Parts: sequence; C-alpha cells; structure tokens
Amino acid sequence: MEGTAKAAPLHPALAKVFEALDRSGFPWLLLRGQDDLAQPQGDVDILVSEDMLPRLDGLLREAGVHRVVAPGHGSHRFYFSFDPGQDAWVKIDVVSQVAFGRAQQWPTPLAASCLRRRARQGSLWLPDENDQAWLELLHLLLDKDEIPCGRAEAALFAAAVATVKNPVAMFLEEVAGPRTAAWLVDWVRAGNPSDLPEYAARLRDHWTRKAPARARLRRGTNKVLRLVSPVLKDRCAKGMMMAVMGPDGAGKTSLLQGVGVGFPVPAKYVYMGMWAAGPWDNWLHRVPGGRTGQKVLRLLRGGVMARYQFLRGRLVLLDRVAYDALLPGSIDNTVGGRLTRNLAFALAPVPEVLLVLDAPGEVMFARKGEHSVDVLETWRKAYLELAEQLPGSKVLDASAPQEQVRRLATDIAWRCFIGDHSPSASKKALTERGANVAEQQAGVTELLL
Repeated sequence: MEGTAKAAPLHPALAKVFEALDRSGFPWLLLRGQDDLAQPQGDVDILVSEDMLPRLDGLLREAGVHRVVAPGHGSHRFYFSFDPGQDAWVKIDVVSQVAFGRAQQWPTPLAASCLRRRARQGSLWLPDENDQAWLELLHLLLDKDEIPCGRAEAALFAAAVATVKNPVAMFLEEVAGPRTAAWLVDWVRAGNPSDLPEYAARLRDHWTRKAPARARLRRGTNKVLRLVSPVLKDRCAKGMMMAVMGPDGAGKTSLLQGVGVGFPVPAKYVYMGMWAAGPWDNWLHRVPGGRTGQKVLRLLRGGVMARYQFLRGRLVLLDRVAYDALLPGSIDNTVGGRLTRNLAFALAPVPEVLLVLDAPGEVMFARKGEHSVDVLETWRKAYLELAEQLPGSKVLDASAPQEQVRRLATDIAWRCFIGDHSPSASKKALTERGANVAEQQAGVTELLL
C-alpha cells in the first residue's frame, strides 16, 4: 500500500540504507522511530526478511554502514556509521525475528505476517498501523519494564489505535490467555503505570510457561555468548590499537578519552609512558639499575594490558608509545639506556593507527603551563621529524579546537576499524594490514640501527 504522507527528513546515511534495502527486492520495514530519522539519537530498528540475511552485510556495507559482530543478541545485527560533520554515530539494529525480552528469549512467528501487511510512507516501509501499535506496547512492557515519560504519549496513541482482532493481539492471547489484549489496552488508556512492573512480570511468566525450556535455554545461551563473544568473533573482528604522540600540552589524554566515547566497541585507555612520576622514584633511583627496571616494568604492564584488551575485541587507546624512546635525549647511550630502548620496542605493542599531535609551543604552554615555550617548540620539531620516519603515522593540527581534532581522530579510527574488522573482510585486507605493521616495525629497526 503506497502512502501519500509527506516524507520525513532522513539522515543521509539512513537514506542510503533504505535505498539499498529497497533495491534488494526483499521486504523490510522500520519498526519504530520514524519521527527521529534526521538526527537519530538512539538505535534505528529495522525488521527484514530472513531471506535477505545472506546478502545483508554486503548490501549495507555498500550503503556506507558496517556491521560490528555482537554474539548473544538473538537475531539482532548492529551496523554503524560515523558522521564527522554532525559529530554523530548512526546505529542501525536489524532483526529478522519479532522477539521480546532483554535476551530475546520470547520469540514469535509474527515477522513474516508483519512484513506482508507493511505500508509505504514516503521512502519508508512501516508496519501496519495496528501491528505497530501492538509491537510498541509489547516492546515497552516486555523489553523496557516501564513506560518512560518520553514514551507515555506514544503508548497512549498505540492503545487508542490497537484492536483485539489484530494478529499480534490474538497471538498475545494465545500466550497469556483470553482477554489479555483487551485488559492491556484498557490499562494503558487509564494512564496508571504504578502496577506496570507487576503486570509485566505476570505476562513474562505466562510467556515463559508457554515454552519454559526454550525460553530459559535461549536466555542462558545469549548470556553465555555475550561473555565469550571475543573468543567467538572472527579474526577480523578483534580489537584495534590507536596511539597518540606529542609534547605535553598537545592534548593527548583528552583526545583519546573523547575518541572512546560512543565508539561501537568498548574502549580502554592504556598509559604507556616510561617517564611518569611515581611515589617510589627517589628510592628506586638510588638503586643500581632501579630506573631501568622501573621503565621495563611499566612497559611490560602496559604491553600486557594493551594486548589483553585487544584480544577482548576492544579499541585500545595508547597514550604515548615506545617510539618516544627515539626522540633526541629521551634515553642516554649507556648500556642501561640502550637496553631500555630495545626492550621498549620488544615489549610494546605496535598500533594500527598512530597520530602525532602538532601545535605551536605557546599553545601547548598555555594549555598545561609546563616547561617553557622554547622547550616545547624543540620537542614539537623532534616529534614532526620522527613522524616523517614512522610509516603510517598521521600528523594532526592540535592547535585547532579540541572538538574538531577529536572528530577527525574518531573518523580516522573508524575508517581503520571498518577496513580490517568487518565480518566479511577479505584475506587480502588482513595481509595488507600485516604488511603495514611489518613496515612500521622495519622502519623502527632502521632508526635503532
């Protein structure tokens, strides 16, 4: 059925996704949120035919959104896109089943019939109005356990539209007993949410008793899959390491912490500096080999933490890297100094993304107030010279507004992540990634020699 309503404004990334889904020839529909598509604040929920699944990853990748593998979420597949212009993440949650519960432990056979009854509105396919009303009510009741203040009006509208003769309502009564649908509608219309938790718990019990073994098994399986998901992920879906170099005041820590906010995989900040001050410095520096041992322990601790978080599938944000040991005057040419430098490169991980922050000395001094402008300017030049010798490093203008630098760094990190981490990444991509890391290591070896 073709709708005549005026098309709602769409975010460009979503417009491409909807066009790609249309071109597939398989049915799909937007489950909810059609009024929040210009700048979506949460997930964009889409239901697709199971027949589309074998092609879905490639189809959406061509449209500019990329899947992040997340086992343990039932039929949910999560796709992301970063818009540096709006400084916003677009997250698309695609399902092929209509299932309820936080672990999707209560599946239904409703997906195919909902897709058959869908209605066209502009560039969107939406559920039949009655289907949409019931899906909204059950989503709030079974998935959310509450009707948030911002969703109260939507719940009242759904209750006004919903009829008990709808297939979703009739399925609800098969599960929970006669008159359940009518009672639910009347209860929402009454606008008294105080007994919602009790009623939701009773309905969940009915649903579980319908197929207790399946519900408990599905819930338990999804929980286990979420716990062991890093082990189950494809090699392409493991973590990524991103490092930042630059003098004090360039904004390394603030940048890394900002990049981690909202990134599609969990982020872990790891400080790799060998020269950080510690409470035992005065005592250790009096012990022969104490300073060297302290630096080695810091490198070992940071390297182990970074590799552990990488294997867990996280974005590892490295503040300072072993390459600092190549800066003039950073390590003396004594036996201990040479040992420290060589151990730094043996123990420290090699980042896939290496950003060098560049800002004038007076800007860095104004930010942090440490060292002099002349000293900071000397370090700045040393970092720029080092960046030219490190393959794959990228210099960012850190004198620009911090939000602008963070957007650019986030975009660089995301592009690297999707280039090597999409579930269908080719072996060629992985080979090229390994070659880039090997090239970086070879460049460092030349500098050491």
